[in-house]
Amino acid sequence: MTYVVAEPCLSTIDRACVEVCPVQCFYEGGDQLVIHPAECVDCDACRPACPVAAIFPEAEVPEQWRSFIAKNAEFVKATPNLVRAKTKTEVEEAHQDTFVVCREAVAAAAAAPAAAVAVEAKPEPAPAPAPPPAAAAPKVEAKPAAPPAVKKPEAKPAGPTELAPALYRRGLDLLREVVALQEAGRLTAEKVREAEQMAKDLRAELTKAMGKENSVLADLEKKSITFRQGEELARALLRAIEGIEFEHAFRAGRQKLIEYVGGLVVLGVITAFIAWMAARIVLAKPLSLGLTLTPSVLMSAILDSETLPLFAAFSALGGFLSLFCLGALIAVCRSGQALMGIWRAREQKRLGVRTVEAEG
Repeated sequence: MTYVVAEPCLSTIDRACVEVCPVQCFYEGGDQLVIHPAECVDCDACRPACPVAAIFPEAEVPEQWRSFIAKNAEFVKATPNLVRAKTKTEVEEAHQDTFVVCREAVAAAAAAPAAAVAVEAKPEPAPAPAPPPAAAAPKVEAKPAAPPAVKKPEAKPAGPTELAPALYRRGLDLLREVVALQEAGRLTAEKVREAEQMAKDLRAELTKAMGKENSVLADLEKKSITFRQGEELARALLRAIEGIEFEHAFRAGRQKLIEYVGGLVVLGVITAFIAWMAARIVLAKPLSLGLTLTPSVLMSAILDSETLPLFAAFSALGGFLSLFCLGALIAVCRSGQALMGIWRAREQKRLGVRTVEAEG
């Protein structure tokens, strides 16, 4: 089952759906965007992204917009030079009007002349006049020369002409499973490794077909549309698992930071309680006698034979706990820095993946 773009897109063409499509199956349709039925993987990523709710699964298109099912399919079938839809960011950065981009892209594709090769007939040259008969020469018998050995060129094995359908189908099923697990927060490291291996298998098949490791999408499409779809599926798998290892490290670092902060708070409360007890021991006698709290009165209270042992014990305990508080504070700072480093590394990797795809 594929997805269909319906009537609300005619007055909007927002292109937010193009930004989130993992396989780039949106094309310019003249007055709206269209979805290629053979390329759509039913991931449902575009549906919530559309601000005007113009995208529906084929079975759920409202009755008043059922005609758009045939419109989408017939446009894809009748247009030989489909133009892949630009993203919202590309249109905004170029300061273009989204309706003009959609309309002009289809007009330019329709105006492109079909490739044709004209073969001009060349006049045959006039036959040369026959030479005059020559005098008969004595016949000399000669041994026929042995024909030279012709070395046959070695036939190179031809690569596959299309991507293996079974491999592509397994990749699509795995992509749907990865997306579902990621949305539910249950994507495991084992499933991430499986997705990475599937992307490697797809690209190994493309390398075998193209004869080189790195090929741009245009070259892949020239040889077979299935090769381009395989490369886009490999990219979609890598995007789906992008940053998962960083996500696990980020969660572990965040948990450690929470533990350190909790320990620091507990130590701080205990240290404050001990300081309050020490102050209460020192101030109990002067306050009971109604004395003014001057430095000499406080020193006398501290050096009192009954007060000094307790004050010294609580002061020593408070000092040790203060050292522990300082250590916990340093651990909190380091944990926070490590967490920030993980976040920055994740953003740098995301930027790198987007740059590589843009170059491809």
